Amino acid sequence: MFIRLFIYRLRVLLRNRSLLFWTFAFPIVLGLLFNLAFGNLDEIMGLETSKVGIVSTDQTKSDQFETVLKEIKDDGKVIFKSKKMTEQEAKAQLADDKISGYFEINAKKIELFVSKSGTQQTVLKELLNQYLQNTDKVETLLASGTVQPQAISQALEQQNFVKDGNGTGNFNLKSFYFFTLVGMTVMYGFMWGLRNANDQQANQSPEGMRLCLIPRNKLFVSFANMLASFVLFFVQIVLILLFYRFVYQVEFGDHWNYILLVCAFGAFTAISFGTLIGNLFSKLDFQQKISIGISISMIMSFLAGMMGSQSIKYWIDVHLPLLGRINIVNLISESLYQLFYYQSLRPFYYNLAWLAGFAALFILLNYSFERKVQYDHL
Repeated sequence: MFIRLFIYRLRVLLRNRSLLFWTFAFPIVLGLLFNLAFGNLDEIMGLETSKVGIVSTDQTKSDQFETVLKEIKDDGKVIFKSKKMTEQEAKAQLADDKISGYFEINAKKIELFVSKSGTQQTVLKELLNQYLQNTDKVETLLASGTVQPQAISQALEQQNFVKDGNGTGNFNLKSFYFFTLVGMTVMYGFMWGLRNANDQQANQSPEGMRLCLIPRNKLFVSFANMLASFVLFFVQIVLILLFYRFVYQVEFGDHWNYILLVCAFGAFTAISFGTLIGNLFSKLDFQQKISIGISISMIMSFLAGMMGSQSIKYWIDVHLPLLGRINIVNLISESLYQLFYYQSLRPFYYNLAWLAGFAALFILLNYSFERKVQYDHL
């Protein structure tokens, strides 16, 4: 019986040309516009030498850090020229765009301050992340007694991450924009969940009336519908990713197993979210609920940096990280970004855990709504 319900629902969804367009054709068309707009962006915006400020109260730490800065090169050219200055001078020069950013170094921590989001600022951010990670590793080794102090310089040796950050390719701005597009595309899966909820509600559709009358548990039917929509949408995502990679020549890196994993988690979360919208706003018509879902998706995409809002995304990452964690589009795009640029998978697993948590939360809320639904008459 379950297989029959699954196949029947799959056939029904495949006949919905409107949703097939918005969840499959539209991302491909939008990807074409992205490709035309950003296809030559990396050739135009090469890494140029820029100045950074050093505001320090710890001479030893600042000397070590400046040594690392001098090792960041692109084709043999030094990328960052550091200059020591006071905090007031650093803020003034940052406001006048005379420096790309400045580092504030004291005995306890190192902080980066920037006024905008760009290639240089992104490289500075990744440099600081890697430096802090390696420093923590060395301190742990020293504390354990497994490494001698004279080996510190070797342990702190930095890779040329401008070239080798992900082990697969160069810094790629085109890929960054497509990562946010993939995040938005996955989020559009809410439409399939909303369609399921609408077709299961007797006050919304004739299909809902018939499903309420069949001698089967409503949750059993709901699970079959969700599984059918997930299978269909995940196949769509895989085809879209392949189209981006081989037609638009978008670099995703080599971790395709993890890419598909995060897309699967994201698809399930988005479908569950759409079902929740349908259950929460059961008295609204389908188009009104679609408008609510699209509005939420667009806000998430904007805050994830999709619409030229990288500076807002970076500000959120620095000052309101929790806002980025509750943004499903940002979780997906950040996961792709981390798989492409980072060597450590720890941040990726962290995002995956957040996606799984949202999926579980939405499923529990949907279960709570659907098990209580009753109709006075059909």
